[in-house]
Amino acid sequence: MSASHKKNKRNKRLGMVLLIEILVFVGLILGYVWYYANHALDQIVVDDTPKEEIDVSEAVTDTMQEKYTTIALFGLDTRGTVDMTKAGMAHSDAVIIACINNETKEVKLASVYRDCFLEMANASADTQKFTHAYFLGGPTCSVETLNRNLDLNITNYVSVDFEALTRAIDALGGVTINVKSNELENLNKNLTEQIEVTGIQSDGVWSAGEQTLNGSQATAYARIRKVGNNDFERTQRQRAVISAMVAKAKQSNLSTINNIIEEVFPLIATNMSKKDMISMAANVFNYELGDNTGFPLANETPTVGSKGSVVVPADLLSNVKHLHKFLYPDDTDYIPSSTVENISARISSETGIYDEFTDDKSTEEPTQTNSQ
Repeated sequence: MSASHKKNKRNKRLGMVLLIEILVFVGLILGYVWYYANHALDQIVVDDTPKEEIDVSEAVTDTMQEKYTTIALFGLDTRGTVDMTKAGMAHSDAVIIACINNETKEVKLASVYRDCFLEMANASADTQKFTHAYFLGGPTCSVETLNRNLDLNITNYVSVDFEALTRAIDALGGVTINVKSNELENLNKNLTEQIEVTGIQSDGVWSAGEQTLNGSQATAYARIRKVGNNDFERTQRQRAVISAMVAKAKQSNLSTINNIIEEVFPLIATNMSKKDMISMAANVFNYELGDNTGFPLANETPTVGSKGSVVVPADLLSNVKHLHKFLYPDDTDYIPSSTVENISARISSETGIYDEFTDDKSTEEPTQTNSQ
């Protein structure tokens, strides 16, 4: 055998050994990532309520099921450590429906106003402010109330409290927000309360304009309610903070993401499986925030007896139709369910408020007709 032939044979063996070493190394890395992902997800409070027990709307279409993933996001008004998977622990201070287009990765956000007047999905089936659903029956009742009143098929939810949002923003290094001068007083008032609840110290915000807010400041900003258009404008602030967080996260390195995981995951409650969460995490940098809106778009805000000042859809049926057009624009097969029609009629009968939807409301943020 010639020297050159022996050399070629030896090089092939070395090449094969190198390939095997690379494959083993990659395998170890993937194994570590899988272990770390599972370890990190173990810190999240998991709701083991079977998803098949969650009622969804009879009006759900194939397009909704196959092309879109819809998740309920709850921001809770907890004042201390509580079990966020149980009833009687908290009210939902912020509610956002996140709709993901599985093909384009576009994410649309729709805030449901905390005082939106809907029919509860618990045994009482009473009409109440939506914020009470979480207290009455926990996250399952809240999800089912959304499905029942809005013809949705939500089975996944994520719940966080003030501290989780604050720590996530701090881990990101703050977010850029344009603060208005008339928001400063209420922002700082909220900030004082938050410091008492979370123990996370912060300076106040003393000047208006575009600036970087830390976690406590941004959370206080998102909670401003009695400025401008009350809860309607507050949900705009909440979506602005989320948009700023997503933009900052997409520019962050792995170390920052790791800090967020360590700081925030123990403060999250969800019924999503590890498989689903890892799958979504794998696509996180592919997601793009699309349009956002508030629900109901056409509304009035009367005082309804002992139930207080509420946001009444005008009417529920027409608002649900427009919500579906916003979330699922290519779902041409959707027909409102008889359940939504009946609830809409019930709310109109109870409040005396009927369909006030006009074409110009399909693209405008809602306006408040009475003070709250």
